[in-house]
Amino acid sequence: MNILLYHFGYRGDILVVGQHFTRELLTRYPHADIDLMVRPRMVEAGDFMRPLGVYRDILLGEKKDFHLSKETYDLAYMIDENVYPEGNLRTPFTKAGFPFRHHRLSLTVMPEDKALAARIIAGLPRPIIAVQSDMSRKWPAERCAALNQRLAALGSLVTLGPDERYPSCEKPLSFLQSAALAASADIFVGIDSGIAHAAALMEVQTVLIPPVFPESWISPTEYANPFIADEACRHISIRPHHEDFCGHYFCLRPTVQGGIKPPGGNSLLVKCRWKKRFGIFKGNSCFNKISVDALYDVVVAAMRERRLI
Repeated sequence: MNILLYHFGYRGDILVVGQHFTRELLTRYPHADIDLMVRPRMVEAGDFMRPLGVYRDILLGEKKDFHLSKETYDLAYMIDENVYPEGNLRTPFTKAGFPFRHHRLSLTVMPEDKALAARIIAGLPRPIIAVQSDMSRKWPAERCAALNQRLAALGSLVTLGPDERYPSCEKPLSFLQSAALAASADIFVGIDSGIAHAAALMEVQTVLIPPVFPESWISPTEYANPFIADEACRHISIRPHHEDFCGHYFCLRPTVQGGIKPPGGNSLLVKCRWKKRFGIFKGNSCFNKISVDALYDVVVAAMRERRLI
């Protein structure tokens, strides 16, 4: 049997949601050959999806290419931008008519990537705390700077990002090299992002400010924690204070196709009408109100629980 799976998303979605649904397909059709098609702008997906060993080929194409190609396959599935209320992980199951179940996910890095990461952290005292350079995409920049300053007092801070440079490297790290570096850390602190999902799949505990979505949508607490026996090592999501949080995600608005209207789950951009006069005037998302203290205190508690500090 030949199966074509098309994924419209970016790194984190492809790595988590695409891999998760692929493993469901392989459970149902263990002898199938599966081709993964991604958009040309995500050509690098082949670098981190091919080593998983679950695909016959990684193809490039837009939606029109998927529709032209699917007639040559026995089965074809599309994971696009239209996410149902049950969230990213479960939507492909709903569209396919499958009951949802969890699958263990992974990420494979090459020995040379591990060796490079080892050179970068050589001599750094433990604990090593990994953070990301672009955290300000979804959390105020001044809070990111304040958090990093306080985290640096707890251990060695290693910053991950596409433009970061390291003394032992001639050029910025690739995604897989960054994943290997994340795997060298004791804990990862950041936001929902491709590198955060990579850290989680490399079995590094993450403490994240999630997107403005329900917890079950696409979070390491949802897809990874069920497979972690030690509660002290499980992933953590920082939620807004209960007085700020409506609990119903009133700020999210649906599209007629079944997706979420922009700006999606970015806490810096999402505006909320909850508790606003007449429901007309909009204010900051409750996730944008998460304080430095709230995030820092959770990181400290997690590190103490694991005796890292």
